[in-house]
Amino acid sequence: MDNNTWFEVEDPEECGVQPWDFDEAELTFLAALNTRADTWRVPWAPSNVSRPEDDSSLLVWVSLLDEERSLILGEWAVHFYGTHVRAGKVSDQLFNLHESPESGFFRASGTADELALRCADWFESLLSRPVVRAEWRSAAGAIATRWEFADTGEALVISSDVPADGTPPAHRFPVRP
Repeated sequence: MDNNTWFEVEDPEECGVQPWDFDEAELTFLAALNTRADTWRVPWAPSNVSRPEDDSSLLVWVSLLDEERSLILGEWAVHFYGTHVRAGKVSDQLFNLHESPESGFFRASGTADELALRCADWFESLLSRPVVRAEWRSAAGAIATRWEFADTGEALVISSDVPADGTPPAHRFPVRP
């Protein structure tokens, strides 16, 4: 949809760290993932390639943003181990994953090309989901806000005290089409 590139490999030496040492399977995975991502018809989102703290895998991830509010709504990542992947919603700054199917977690085995296609489809499905910002005004004028996937109502980020009594929001604004 946009001409932004997906999963660019940044040069770690620019940040004063050792260069990435990607093996053949990792390079194959990245090439296949990028080839498939070039065909996506979804709004662009920040993406990255690196390694986790323990260097155990190739790590690729996307971040969903509310650009108007400069807020990260969530991150989803794939850990590629050469012959298998673990993928899901990121649970912390170390890119550990929520390991529940409700958060989109999955494991898969196969060739680098097969896994890249499976992961690309998973990322595309995630990036295709509409995101809305729901707002409630309190009697004091404060605004409670909840960002959610519009197709399921799954909360991404909640700020302030969203009414627990099921009161519908006063406004719903699209964040991602």
